[in-house]
Amino acid sequence: MLKRRERLKYSRRGDGTMVRVMVVDDEEDLRNLVKMVMEKEGFEVESAENGKDFLEKVDDFRPDIVILDVMMPGLTTKEILEKLREKSLDPKIFLLTVVRFSEDEIKRLSEIGNIVEYITKPFDIPDLVARISKHAEA
Repeated sequence: MLKRRERLKYSRRGDGTMVRVMVVDDEEDLRNLVKMVMEKEGFEVESAENGKDFLEKVDDFRPDIVILDVMMPGLTTKEILEKLREKSLDPKIFLLTVVRFSEDEIKRLSEIGNIVEYITKPFDIPDLVARISKHAEA
């Protein structure tokens, strides 16, 4: 994990406010673990159990970064990204997936939303934190 000084550097915006991360996953244990770790790293974190829950919360929370599971019941990833675009929200999206995406699929999804990375499950928590921290700084 990151040292305290690094956490503050990556988890804060230029104006000193906390970077907002939203974790969207139907697996409660994973969702809670990622939320807890990201909060410990200094991020402001909200969670949602599915796409519908996410879309209900996103306007109020206005995340900078979204960690989005692609295999959830209900709305598809494409539908979620399209609804984000309709709301004129453009957070950086990290897709969590159990399968590798083809280059064509990544390109199609990237045309709809701001996909910065996709992460294959199972993943290493310190690696996830490092990837998110890198993009939070940018």
